[in-house]
Amino acid sequence: QMFKGFEKLKDVQYVYTPFDSSLCGVKLEANNKKQYLLTGQILSDGKVLIHLCNYIEPWDDLSWSQKKSLNQRYQMGCGCKVS
Repeated sequence: QMFKGFEKLKDVQYVYTPFDSSLCGVKLEANNKKQYLLTGQILSDGKVLIHLCNYIEPWDDLSWSQKKSLNQRYQMGCGCKVS
């Protein structure tokens, strides 16, 4: 799990999205335990929101270079926590 924003939110239990794609809602496969790279925003009430305009990609579809960058390079010079 990698999460940038720990200064705003310590733990993420739920990620919210609009109801359907016509409202930019995201459909994720949850039954097969697929892993995703999700980007989104933290709302003022503490909810994490994702929608179709965010970058959302199945982890297995990322290139080796993208995965390496997310786990190492992108952390350099940023205040995010990578685990």
